[in-house]
Amino acid sequence: MNNPLTDFIRGIGENASGLLTGQNPLSQPQFTSVFGFTVPGSPLISARDLFLQRLERWSTSIPMRTQWMILIQGYPSLLQTAILHQLERREGNYNNFDIDQAVRICKKYTLNKIVGCMFAQGVNIPSMQNLSVDKPKMFGDKQRGFLPGQIQTGRNSFGNLTIEFRETNTSFVDFCIRPWSMLASHFGFVARPAGDNRNVGTTITILQYTRSYQGLSQIPRKVWSFYNCMPLDVANRNLTYDQEQWEMFDTEWTFSNYTLNDNLYLPLPDILNKLASGNGIFNRISPLQRGGFTDLG
Repeated sequence: MNNPLTDFIRGIGENASGLLTGQNPLSQPQFTSVFGFTVPGSPLISARDLFLQRLERWSTSIPMRTQWMILIQGYPSLLQTAILHQLERREGNYNNFDIDQAVRICKKYTLNKIVGCMFAQGVNIPSMQNLSVDKPKMFGDKQRGFLPGQIQTGRNSFGNLTIEFRETNTSFVDFCIRPWSMLASHFGFVARPAGDNRNVGTTITILQYTRSYQGLSQIPRKVWSFYNCMPLDVANRNLTYDQEQWEMFDTEWTFSNYTLNDNLYLPLPDILNKLASGNGIFNRISPLQRGGFTDLG
């Protein structure tokens, strides 16, 4: 019978000598295998090496949190000066709440559709603590040593979606979002037929992108869609003379429901697999990978 202590010392010596000579092949026991951290079913493959190999594959590689964009699918048709003049006090001055020109600029296609809303700086997707549970005592105060059961008391409502916008000369927050919240307060959340101008809700889509392959465009790995969104709150302003800084303002949005997709209806791992197997052109995702795309799924 082998002596475990002897095997341990011999394994340490063999691996140490391999490190000094620059050779420590997978065919020899690794430090991790000496301590029992080998992958089941794959002899002499350490968990560390397997972990690094997994990170090189598209489906398990680390994404970038800064690659995202937000699409506001539509703006209310009633977001105009004439409507605000009918709903809000303007003290007899026609120039008060004159938002038409600013809204026209901020709604331009180039500022909203090519790379998403250009004014958006950050998004805070609310937490989804959907279920609440109660644990009532079945026998009143005479529960003794029995544990109470669990009863679902209902699903909690969603939190608000928070979108941070940067300030520009044509203030998107003050001339679009602030009047929009006024419209929401006047017309409310009443169910109306589709196409009614008093429906001031919109769909907001958030796309989170990731790398695909060198020379190819980034692809969406996650798509959030929030429906019937209306702005509820706009952050306060703080004007000082002390220093200039990049101004960003938070806005709170309510929504009725949301959906989550893994991509834009494309089987991305399958597509990349086919690209990888065709003519040997796309055979790696990084210089460290030697086997090419083998199991992106």
